[in-house]
Amino acid sequence: MKISQFLLVSLLCSLAASSQEPDEKFLLKAISNRDNQKAAGYYKTLVDAYDSANAAGRNIFLIFFTVHCTDKDPYVASRSLLWAGYLRTIPPINDLGPKIFDNDTGLLKQAINKAVESGDEYLMMEIFEQCADRYRRNGRREQALFYYLKAGEMRKGKGEIAISPSYNFYSQLSELLFAMQEYKEAENSLRQVLIMPMPVPSERLRVNAYNTLALCFQRAGNYDSALHWFEKTREFAGRNRDTVWMGIAKGNIGAVYFEQRQYDRALPLLWDDYYTTLKYGETNSAGNTLHRIAIIYLSQNKKDSALMLARKSLQLTAGKQDLGFNVNYIRNAYYSLSEVFKSAGQADSAAYYGTLYDHLKDSLELAVARSRADVVQTKFEFEKSSNRINNLLNEKQAEKTRRNLLLAGLLLVIISGWFYFRWQRQRFKTKQQALVFEKEKAEAEIKNAKQQLNEFTHNIIDKNEMIEKLQTQLQQQNMQLNEELLNQSILTENDWLRFKDMFEKANPGFIQQLQKAAPDITTAEIRYATLIYLNLGSKHIASMLGIGADAVRKTRQRLRQRLNIAADENALEEFIKNIRGV
Repeated sequence: MKISQFLLVSLLCSLAASSQEPDEKFLLKAISNRDNQKAAGYYKTLVDAYDSANAAGRNIFLIFFTVHCTDKDPYVASRSLLWAGYLRTIPPINDLGPKIFDNDTGLLKQAINKAVESGDEYLMMEIFEQCADRYRRNGRREQALFYYLKAGEMRKGKGEIAISPSYNFYSQLSELLFAMQEYKEAENSLRQVLIMPMPVPSERLRVNAYNTLALCFQRAGNYDSALHWFEKTREFAGRNRDTVWMGIAKGNIGAVYFEQRQYDRALPLLWDDYYTTLKYGETNSAGNTLHRIAIIYLSQNKKDSALMLARKSLQLTAGKQDLGFNVNYIRNAYYSLSEVFKSAGQADSAAYYGTLYDHLKDSLELAVARSRADVVQTKFEFEKSSNRINNLLNEKQAEKTRRNLLLAGLLLVIISGWFYFRWQRQRFKTKQQALVFEKEKAEAEIKNAKQQLNEFTHNIIDKNEMIEKLQTQLQQQNMQLNEELLNQSILTENDWLRFKDMFEKANPGFIQQLQKAAPDITTAEIRYATLIYLNLGSKHIASMLGIGADAVRKTRQRLRQRLNIAADENALEEFIKNIRGV
């Protein structure tokens, strides 16, 4: 037995009486488990067990995971390496903790390699998410973003089974994307957060998602959408009586108006934001708000007030580098001071702060560029490591494939012989069935032919009788049709359709020829022309169409113009009577 294993057993035995100490069997079961749903539960249980353990119990965790970092099972080795890296980032409770980990990043990379070696996509997703979270907590955003994206790709095909709830995952991913100025990708992740149900304790993620989504639109210059989502932020915060988020939303709305140069609307909101953030100790944010107010005062020619606020802005943003410290705020303060001094004609001071602004702006842009380069480097290192592992797996798989092919070939010969015998037997049976089928088919065809001949003979007789009846009816119908048309009222659309149907039967081709003569003719003009064709006067036409005499006269004039007919008294009637000759 190795010394580390002996130490683990000794500690477990000596501390067995305490309820705060971990059980080795449970730990081994947790890290070797292959059930996707149980894995997430085990992880949370391990976190709770570590948090509730005493100093000696936490030391057992350290030793246990150290021992199993080299386990032959990639599941056990991968999760042990992950936990070793996790515990490495936690400050020791006291000096009893053995300092056996010297590089948490190296341990995380080894955990990833083991997960890839396992070939299990869920384990890889689990390790990617945990590695992303470790890098994020340690301020290594580039590596964190890469592994969040890798885990996100796998989440799409894994449903909601994951090491952390989806709303937490996408919320953290969107914050990283926003920080690295990938606003469109951040927007997509935030929309994922907003469509997901989440428990009440996590509802603050929703208001944060509303706010960050609005910021994405603001940074992209889409101010209408930004204002919409900032208003959603304020409404949601108001329903939950969250005064802090209500103040933040007001300040952000003011910032949008500021960027749109709507200073009268922006100023009261910005002052409200300033006093709210200052009240809750967020001095850096308060200072950043003051730089906007200073610019507004400068536009109002209040140069003394603008200078005082710009100086106060720099004092608040750069004076105390606490948890809310943001170097972008200092850059903004430099800008406002430069503009104020430039307006006051103090060229030296304006140039001084202008230079500080330019240097800091360039430095921030360079940092973003480096971050993106780090993401590319991280991806390259991961792919290189994955390729090495995949090559080893491919060699093993090739050897296994050769062995399987040999066995498959032997099995194929046996199966082929069996199928050949079955095929010959089935072939004989099929021939016998085909002879019976052909005989039955011939008998059925003879019977069917006799039946069809009989039906055809009766159909011929019926059709002849029908034709004689139709000829008699059509002679009667044509004599009565025009007379019936004169008695129709076409005041409604249904009346017109019925009238048109009967007219076309009695006078086929008339309307088509009319439309050919005047392609842009209206429905009202067609109706008027058909009534003229039936020799109706203007008074009767007005009655049937339900319009006045003036309307009839105007319709007549429009129809004559559309057909290019002279203003002679009977020229229109003659044209319409001869319409078939056009």
